[in-house]
Amino acid sequence: MLKAIIVDDEARNRNTLELLLKEYCPKVTVVAVAEDVLSGVKAIQKNVPDLIFLDIQMPNYSGFKLIEYFDKIDFQIIFTTAHEHYAIDAFHVNATGYLLKPIDIDELIHAVNRVIENVKKKGQQNGNNTTQSPDIDPNEKIDLPTKNGLIYLTINEIIYLKSEGRNTLIFLKNNQSVLTTLNMKECEKRFLKTTLLRVHKSNMINLAYIKKYIKKLDAFVEMENGQRVDVGNSFKEQLNRGLSFFAK
Repeated sequence: MLKAIIVDDEARNRNTLELLLKEYCPKVTVVAVAEDVLSGVKAIQKNVPDLIFLDIQMPNYSGFKLIEYFDKIDFQIIFTTAHEHYAIDAFHVNATGYLLKPIDIDELIHAVNRVIENVKKKGQQNGNNTTQSPDIDPNEKIDLPTKNGLIYLTINEIIYLKSEGRNTLIFLKNNQSVLTTLNMKECEKRFLKTTLLRVHKSNMINLAYIKKYIKKLDAFVEMENGQRVDVGNSFKEQLNRGLSFFAK
């Protein structure tokens, strides 16, 4: 079952969509509804949904503003609006669907089916990330580009990584640090299937060197070298999965 949240400022629209989903999309369960962006953000943080049905024109903030509250978008978005001219903006934020009101049933079913396929693909891809199976030898040398050439590091040497503009600063077990010209996204790809895990838009950590994990609203981890590293809200579930695997 897909967990869904409906964010729309009009109760009639929320109720209509919920009824349509119940009748025509049995694989979707609406776990929360919200009447504006801020309550939508809270509902997402609380329920960790697979799918958001997001209105665009709402009081105070546009639906597009909701996306800015998350370091990483781990849910699919289907925009629901009475206006065609937002379609290009929706494309730029990688929306899965764009439904015009009043919502056409066939288009709703088609959009939901696309979400189901995307979630299946994501589940298959997760077999390649750290939270499933770290399978690169932590003592194997990995080459990383710097402004002066290549450096060679093992996973066991790395405590954590931090964004430094377009580059990334790597903090090592020997209390030294090196600067790679890879950005954080490139580092995340480079260190797939290792114990290095992204926990914030600006941070990656080595699960092997976590000393404490403080699970509060402004969550953070304390590493063995004493450094505090912030954990982004949208990365908490990924970190929990990584820790549960690593603890086995």
